[in-house]
Amino acid sequence: MKKAIRALVLLLALAMLATACGDDSDSADETTAAPETTAAAETTAAPETTAAPETTEATETTEAMADAPSELNVGMILLGVAEEPWYSTMIDSIGRVTEEKPHGLDIGLEVFENIAYADGERIIRDLAASGKYQIILAHSAYSDGVAAVKDEFPDIVFAFSGSGNDPVGGNGYWLDVWVHEPAYLAGIVAGMMTETNTISGVAAFPFPNVNGPLNAWVEGARSVNPDIEVTVNYIESWFDPATAKESAVAQIAAGSDMVYMERFGPLEAVQEADGVYSFGHFSDQIALDPSLVLTSPVAKWDPAFMTLVDEWYAHVTEGAAYDAPMERIMFFMPEGGADIGAISDTVPADVQAAVDEARDKILSGELVIEFNDAPPE
Repeated sequence: MKKAIRALVLLLALAMLATACGDDSDSADETTAAPETTAAAETTAAPETTAAPETTEATETTEAMADAPSELNVGMILLGVAEEPWYSTMIDSIGRVTEEKPHGLDIGLEVFENIAYADGERIIRDLAASGKYQIILAHSAYSDGVAAVKDEFPDIVFAFSGSGNDPVGGNGYWLDVWVHEPAYLAGIVAGMMTETNTISGVAAFPFPNVNGPLNAWVEGARSVNPDIEVTVNYIESWFDPATAKESAVAQIAAGSDMVYMERFGPLEAVQEADGVYSFGHFSDQIALDPSLVLTSPVAKWDPAFMTLVDEWYAHVTEGAAYDAPMERIMFFMPEGGADIGAISDTVPADVQAAVDEARDKILSGELVIEFNDAPPE
């Protein structure tokens, strides 16, 4: 009897053990499948509907980011060649802005050289009609061409620069940088270092953009040396190095020992003379001859170009209307539109100190250099 009971107990124990093993197997299957069947984030809509404004705003932001442009192409036409400082400084500025990737944009630039004013309208229209460019920069006095074309292509930003233009408004921007303030600083160097008290300049035409820096250079020289005498020759060309050299030779023969090179060409005359120094213009030209080019007033178009980029980006992403002012948009030294270039080691320390002091005053607004566009006296 006892054996029978033991056998029955054993059978019951084995049955319970089998049932327990079966439960463990079922539980393991459910646990593995839990991530699939328990999808609270997907199936439970409460968090989305409860916080609808946040979800809508986030969605709109995501869509706006997806729709925002990632590329910007610029077509640039030049009256002359890219190596000339007027053009090369703009190209350099676009390069610096491109490296910063404003608004996350990849910026591409294509340059078209030697575009005569008479051909400006045709070339501007061809570039616009190509559909390739979002900004067309007519980097000289092409305002007539821009005025004739801009309304046909209302989504494109057009820009022009320099003297001889008229404002056109809308999507046509007249931009300029003036280097008269750093030219004043370069004049301090000339006034303190001259041995003859005679300084001179070789320039293209008696235009405002030409005369302004020349006058400031003379003013800077006279601020430290009131005995300064000056002569200026206009060669009536934007690029004629041979004639520019001849003018400098004549000036040096007449006693000038400081030559402002508003055009390329005078440096060779300076190199052939004794005790004569020069100053670059618009671009940093000290590398041409570090011992004879004492310094240069340098144009920086970075803020001017960024104005165009910002205007286009706001138009594309926000629907902002283009509204170029009916006047020239100017950028000066305190706004980052210009600065003094590298100063030669030939310049004594006390002269460099005088330049630094005046520079600080210009940047702070304590020293204001007026723009005088009359021919220098």
